[in-house]
Amino acid sequence: MAHEMMAEAKTAVQPQIVIVTGYSGAGKSTVLRALEDVGFFCVDNLPIALLDSFFQLVHQSKINGQRLALGIDIRGGLAIEDFIRDVRNRFAHGAMNAPKIFFLRSSPAVLLKRFQETRRKHPLADAIDMPSAIQQEQDLLQPLMSIADLVLDTDQLNIHQLRSFVRSAFSPGGEQRMVVSLVSFGFKYGAPLESNFLYDVRSLPNPYFVPALKHLRGIDSEVAQYLFAQPDVIEYWDKLVDFVCYSIKKSHAEGRFFMNIAIGCTGGKHRSVAFVQKLAQEQLPNVQFIVEHRDINRDSYNNKQEAKEVVL
Repeated sequence: MAHEMMAEAKTAVQPQIVIVTGYSGAGKSTVLRALEDVGFFCVDNLPIALLDSFFQLVHQSKINGQRLALGIDIRGGLAIEDFIRDVRNRFAHGAMNAPKIFFLRSSPAVLLKRFQETRRKHPLADAIDMPSAIQQEQDLLQPLMSIADLVLDTDQLNIHQLRSFVRSAFSPGGEQRMVVSLVSFGFKYGAPLESNFLYDVRSLPNPYFVPALKHLRGIDSEVAQYLFAQPDVIEYWDKLVDFVCYSIKKSHAEGRFFMNIAIGCTGGKHRSVAFVQKLAQEQLPNVQFIVEHRDINRDSYNNKQEAKEVVL
């Protein structure tokens, strides 16, 4: 009997657990409702103190293949250091698959506008004003964002687009899709901290020094045509796309379904943008790309709102 129980435990499919967290107002409730639509059992606003008990109950109940989503935010008494230690170490013994962290963020300006439009109160705005509360929460959650499996910026997504993205990425019909976040950036503004892979294209020919291309951006066809006609660029691209595809395949096989890839040039306007745009057009099975051009509108574009795009 004992041998039969051990054999059953070995063949059981471990439950899939997704922790949905991030900034207040960034869309966590929308994501949880969309996950419910595709078959997840969702628990919102679970206090960190109850997290360990919850995981023990899931393990002891021997749930086979259940998909679970937990919504956790600053209201739960978020002890960042303890939570990070739990996520990194508690599941190292193989009792359960480690939960995946899905972190939602938005810029302070967008969050402030959302709170003003909905007349909601920020959970930290008891003794301080709204902008200060937003900044305080972002500072508190920075360590958690740095270890997240997927960081999604929702500035340019309305509710319907966000729900569509979640349903597509976590659809139960067949093999789970790999969500790959592609970020172009400028090294002069710092590299994205949440990146799993980071590539430097500063050694490639720079369209900035071509008068006809200087004031264009990597999303313009003229820039892409110039770059991908250069032998050095073609060689770099061939090696990059081979390694990226290999990394995505290996990560998916290991049960990792989120990946953040950053490609940087000097200012984040030409080379890195063109590479991200081209990479997002690769047709890979069960892969969904999210594209963010973090620094494309800096400096000469008067610091307009960052350009972001979802490729579905």
